[in-house]
Amino acid sequence: MNDQNQTPNPNPGTQPPVSGDWRDQRRAEHEARREERFQRHAGRPYGWFGGTVLIVLGVVFLLRNLGIPFLENWWALFILIPAFWCFVGAWEIYQANSHLTRRAGSSLTMGILLTLLSAVFLFNVTLGLYWPVLLIVGGLVLLGMGLLPE
Repeated sequence: MNDQNQTPNPNPGTQPPVSGDWRDQRRAEHEARREERFQRHAGRPYGWFGGTVLIVLGVVFLLRNLGIPFLENWWALFILIPAFWCFVGAWEIYQANSHLTRRAGSSLTMGILLTLLSAVFLFNVTLGLYWPVLLIVGGLVLLGMGLLPE
């Protein structure tokens, strides 16, 4: 047996790796981390998100060029981009913890607020009549967040 490729065991009380070569063990660990990273990112909406944004913007610009009145404040669609990422973050936190936490709840709340803000601009809603509803919803959100575990 050739002992030149084997390294001495730093912990004499433990068994050396089965492969006998520390490089094989490092490669296996690296591959395991890569596979775990791939599995963790599989199914995320990153791949189709950019395409969806381009399609929506193309439809908006096409309708405007054809003279069809559609969303005078089309720029408010850009507010939906961070809202989308807030929803993605809330979903990932929820999946990691298997229940709704304050962190997931705050991300979800921010996504909802950004979506509502975008809707206000898109549909020219005047808040003069409805602003007390915002106070009521804000109070309910604070109460709900206080009941969630950290």
